[in-house]
Amino acid sequence: MKLLVLGTGGREHAIAWKLKQSSHEVFLHPGNSGTLKVGFPNLGAAHSKEEIALAAKENHVSLIIIGPEILLAQDYASYFREKGFLVVGPGKEGAQLETSKIFSKEFMVRAHIPTAPFKIYDQFDEFSQEIGRGKYPKVLKLDGLAAGKGVVISKTPKQSIEFAENVWIKNTFGPPPHKIIEEEFIAGFELSYLGFCDGKTFTPLASSTDFKRIFDQNEGPNTGGMGAVSPSPYFNLTLENKIHEQIVDPILNTLQKEKIDFRGILYVGIMVDKDQNPFVLEFNTRFGDPETQSLMLRIEGDLLPALLATAEGNLASAAPVNWKNETSVYVVAATAGYPESPQVGDAIQGWETSSPHTQLFFAGVSSNSSGLVTAGGRVLGIGAVGKDLTEARERVYNRLKSIQWKGIHYRKDIGLFS
Repeated sequence: MKLLVLGTGGREHAIAWKLKQSSHEVFLHPGNSGTLKVGFPNLGAAHSKEEIALAAKENHVSLIIIGPEILLAQDYASYFREKGFLVVGPGKEGAQLETSKIFSKEFMVRAHIPTAPFKIYDQFDEFSQEIGRGKYPKVLKLDGLAAGKGVVISKTPKQSIEFAENVWIKNTFGPPPHKIIEEEFIAGFELSYLGFCDGKTFTPLASSTDFKRIFDQNEGPNTGGMGAVSPSPYFNLTLENKIHEQIVDPILNTLQKEKIDFRGILYVGIMVDKDQNPFVLEFNTRFGDPETQSLMLRIEGDLLPALLATAEGNLASAAPVNWKNETSVYVVAATAGYPESPQVGDAIQGWETSSPHTQLFFAGVSSNSSGLVTAGGRVLGIGAVGKDLTEARERVYNRLKSIQWKGIHYRKDIGLFS
């Protein structure tokens, strides 16, 4: 069977890499200059969904895995299904669980899923008049897609106003209209719970925890993710049972009740409070990045059967995914200036150097006559498995020492938990 993974980043590289390990023929489109160099062909100059579908037919592709949320928002999944492909990814309606924070929160309310109390604002004046009330910190979220940068934990009214000015006055996130959700802050620890979902059945992947802040000690602005660890040290069977009873089962019941076709990956971002109660922070409707990279390193055997069962709506009969009894650590290396103003065009050196037990995944990479160069904020990542967290971390950071570009930045504390 020929497979197509859509996307350009490290997440898509990791999925394609895992599928290719089981000798499947995998196209990665459009991919990037790095993924082309390491043997993942793309579909040439195909850009639109119509061109991609035509090129996929010409190359006898049967299954399409959609990586980026923007393609789900644009309903690529429904289009490809209409053209006769099996697809991992929900249609536009199901994708709203990620693409609209308001839809997501209101879905949680209808499903009686535990989440933070919230209020919605659609104009600057009302927001600025009310935001000084109540206790801080507060969580502020832009409704819609913002590449992981539309959420702030505001510690003061001044910070709240600054975020609102970026949204409504400076149009940092694009032209209006915009809406902001204000949420009550829940203290605790985060974990990422991903799984295959066909609308009737949810089959979890292993647990993971990602690190969103740009600097060590969880300082600085949020990013798309600077690293991940699997399994999450915070995870246990009691918590898993709570997540399924209070979150997963209500999701499935509400998807069926509201007749939402959901055949894809469901990612639940969870905050666990001091009493070990889970609260949903967000939904994603695709593989997370960088959690996926850490998860692909731990899967034992073929990923394809679970993907096929998801696309076919037959997940209940699929064999479970097997996991290595090891720990994986994945660290993202970024450019200077990321996330606000990433510096691009710098030569990447040392990426060809390999080491046992580690794997490199390309993301923001292009090329010129001299070789690979930086082309985005998160350039690449290194992942490794080990018998424990210490061994996996050592392998990753030893490999990172050999990779250089001007202004390279990566966190040194991925996998360290206080």
